[in-house]
Amino acid sequence: MKPHLLKTTLLLFLLLISSNVRAESSVWMVSSSRGNVYLAGSFHILRASDYPLPAEFFTAYKDSRKIVFEVQPDAEEDPAFMGDFLSGAIYIDGSTLKDHVSPAAYAKAEKFCKERNYSLEQYQLFKPALFVTMLTVLEMNRIGADPQKGIDYYFQEKARQDGKATGSLETVDQQIKLLLSMDAGLGSDQIIESIEELNRIESALDEYLAAWRNGNESRMEELYIKELRNYPKLYKTMIVDRNNKWLTDIKAYLNGSGNTMIIVGTAHLVGADGLVNLLRKQGYKVVKLQNK
Repeated sequence: MKPHLLKTTLLLFLLLISSNVRAESSVWMVSSSRGNVYLAGSFHILRASDYPLPAEFFTAYKDSRKIVFEVQPDAEEDPAFMGDFLSGAIYIDGSTLKDHVSPAAYAKAEKFCKERNYSLEQYQLFKPALFVTMLTVLEMNRIGADPQKGIDYYFQEKARQDGKATGSLETVDQQIKLLLSMDAGLGSDQIIESIEELNRIESALDEYLAAWRNGNESRMEELYIKELRNYPKLYKTMIVDRNNKWLTDIKAYLNGSGNTMIIVGTAHLVGADGLVNLLRKQGYKVVKLQNK
């Protein structure tokens, strides 16, 4: 069984409906004798209409001396990042996407790009994961969504304006390796499935956002984690390994001085392998911030 490429790509935007009168949130507070760590579930790409953010994010931000991200949000704008990433995400042997996918998959991509007025020729050298990622970005832009409107960029800029320290859980090199790992085992079937789902990307984004905004953990787990678990290697790479590595960093912040806000994709917070559950299993008090 191979990964569902579009949903994997959306997880990267997210690597998201509660009917309670007292709405919950996607922000948790972890407590120790030295201080607190706020775990804030990020949505990495948003529209202007998705603002304002839930109030709990600002509660966590105001109470924190340092804001920590998966990786610094503007790191991917560095030309060196793009150069290193593209060197592994494009074909350099003279072949093109058309040579590596089935005629049906290529015809599907060709038809979709023609309907959307996208230049398929421009993306001929892209491997499948990068190709679908690019189509997803283009479709997100079409509906007004943009990484620079995402939560990470928002709080990076706010921290700069307020003079707060920032940090990251991963290096740029680690992020590049993660992105490139998506291509293993991906191909024609995933391109076909992903293009079919791109036709409903706006409603899918609204569905993810509704669960994220209201902190609906069971729904977030279903949307983000359930299907990914069907691909153990990818799930381990994207979720389990990174969460266990980050757990060490989070505990270091808990043993430091002052409070810290850590902003990561919400998929890393929910479920049995999520950071919230892992910290509780190690004896930490973890509570969800709630609207009052």
